Amino acid sequence: MAKVEIELGDLKDTCFVIMPFSSVFDSEYSSIIRPAIELAGLKCVRADEIYSKPQVTADIWKALRSSRMVIAELSGKNINVFYELGLAHALGKPAIIITRNEKDVPFDLKALRYLYYDINNPAWGDNLKSNLTEMIQSVLKETEYGTVFEGIAVTGINPYKQKESTPSKVVKNIQNIAGIWEGDMILEDDKYEIKIDLSQKGSEISGTMIVCYSTDKGMAIVQESMMGTIQDFFVMLQGVSYTFVKQGAANEYNLDALSGMLSKSASEISGDIIDEKTKGHFSLKKIA
Repeated sequence: MAKVEIELGDLKDTCFVIMPFSSVFDSEYSSIIRPAIELAGLKCVRADEIYSKPQVTADIWKALRSSRMVIAELSGKNINVFYELGLAHALGKPAIIITRNEKDVPFDLKALRYLYYDINNPAWGDNLKSNLTEMIQSVLKETEYGTVFEGIAVTGINPYKQKESTPSKVVKNIQNIAGIWEGDMILEDDKYEIKIDLSQKGSEISGTMIVCYSTDKGMAIVQESMMGTIQDFFVMLQGVSYTFVKQGAANEYNLDALSGMLSKSASEISGDIIDEKTKGHFSLKKIA
């Protein structure tokens, strides 16, 4: 009987992330998924970070073969996501599926590990991050490589029995942006005054943002919990929960996602507000 054999090659302590490429999911990736993977002790790899256009499929295949597991974001039923997940499944890679819409998970994939998150829950970001880290750690405790389809034999090192030596890490100069920042957000014709108190641990940042804006019934004030990262001079901040300090005429508030650059003097941050429906920008100055 004919059999297909797949040589895994050099296995690495990486997690391959399969997800749509859009501003909404970019924010989820940088502030939630990647930190969750790194907290579990793995390096995060996403397709657009490793491939060159002429050899997209070859680069994805190579990264999948060498990864210990995959995380797949199925929200929106993206065709490329399903294709890459199919490759991972054929390899027998442990997979964690995440989605903000349970109807986006086909019936024949519901038997795999999958995690539903509700973006209407103000704490969805914190919950997704902690649940993901816990599930990844659970996968890494498994002693078997995984199941494969009949007729496919995966050969090579068992990643759960032999772990590669950790190469020495190159220490990068991480800018320190901890402190109090003040400025504004402009979204269409609306202006929001903002003040952020940031703390930092390595490349991870977190803090509280106070947002003030006018409504028909006076000023509304929102307190928003933020999470994010800084890489070189690039800053990403994502709101994960909020509460009204003063409600005015506001009934609800959309969590903010900010993507910007730190000035060379490390005293200003400016950039775009990530929003699918409207365009906006923000600017901040460090005051303490």
